[in-house]
Amino acid sequence: MALLGSGWDFDAFVADGWVFRFPRRAECEALIERERTVLALVRPALPAGVAVPAVELVCPPTQGFPYRCAGHRFIDGEPADVVQPSLHPRLAADLASALGAVHGIPLDSAREVGLVEVDQPHAARADWLERGLRHAAELRGSDPVVDRAVRWLAEEPDPLRRLEAPARVIHNDLSPEHLVADRATGALVGILDWTDAVLGDPARDFVPLVAFGGWPLAEAVLARYPLPADPGFRDRLRFMARLLSVTWLGEARERGGDLAKHGAWVRNAFEDGSGS
Repeated sequence: MALLGSGWDFDAFVADGWVFRFPRRAECEALIERERTVLALVRPALPAGVAVPAVELVCPPTQGFPYRCAGHRFIDGEPADVVQPSLHPRLAADLASALGAVHGIPLDSAREVGLVEVDQPHAARADWLERGLRHAAELRGSDPVVDRAVRWLAEEPDPLRRLEAPARVIHNDLSPEHLVADRATGALVGILDWTDAVLGDPARDFVPLVAFGGWPLAEAVLARYPLPADPGFRDRLRFMARLLSVTWLGEARERGGDLAKHGAWVRNAFEDGSGS
């Protein structure tokens, strides 16, 4: 069994064509069943060829591990950020179809399986933002765009203001590791980790696309997106891409993560031609 990756809630290991996800804390155990209900909602909505995990095994606690773990078949592919830019047109088309399908799920159906609009408590969000900014500020002098990004966030008068947006079913954590692609063709073959799915701003699902693929990828997806983008969509996307990219850079600094990757994400978010 080999470590596949570690997230905020789970450690994932791969063995013999299976992926086993182990909760990192007691409260994460309940996410196994929650995710199963979400997967039952999104699986039939997604385009053919885009897989999601099907939890086939739930292992009970043992003497060596105190929580249940879940197992699903391995979805073969690579993180979306390894796809070469020359293949981004195929990736963009597939992402647009998948996001349109998920965002188009009827809200009544989503509420029936327990999805709700969730706002993180303001105090917790403020602490998260302050910590991310503080650690990102430690990287001042490393890159002029990072310097501008840190200054922008430090001077933003109300970074935690609520952005008015139409509610849709959103994945809410589409990091490139959760977007499984075919390296040779750029095709999207799977979407992983639905534990953070909520009813929220559809622009939020475009933020990681800006981060790892730049504005050209995000705009290519939007050009093929089958649902209408409301008038404030791009402004909210621009704001969230800036705020989250700086905070993610700070988290990477705090946790010993990949600073080069997250620095590139900040540059992608801020180099949007706005000049500010």
